[in-house]
Amino acid sequence: MFARALVRPAAFPHLATALNAAARFVQTPMTLAIGVNLGLLGGLLGEMILRAVPKQRTSHAKKRKRMATKGLKNRQDLTPCLGCGRPKLSAHICRNCYSDIRKKLKGMRREAEEAKTSVSN
Repeated sequence: MFARALVRPAAFPHLATALNAAARFVQTPMTLAIGVNLGLLGGLLGEMILRAVPKQRTSHAKKRKRMATKGLKNRQDLTPCLGCGRPKLSAHICRNCYSDIRKKLKGMRREAEEAKTSVSN
């Protein structure tokens, strides 16, 4: 009735007999659509092969129209920093103030280490 695409024993010897035996009994929608019985493999793939490829290429205009809504939006969560007045994210520390604090702490640590070394000498 239909031509059968059987697995070649040279390519897959361990699968060839099992798939070829199952191919004689399985008729899938793919068998009816393309006229070739792919057997168990066709049953596993189902209609995925027939529907996986779009009929036409998506044009540049349609792609850009779809992507137009994905642009950058204005931030609504910016607040002025209480220390320096620069804009910062709410519930976050200001970058400018943080860098100033880090520099001061680094200087204080150096002084503490220098004081320890001078006392021990």
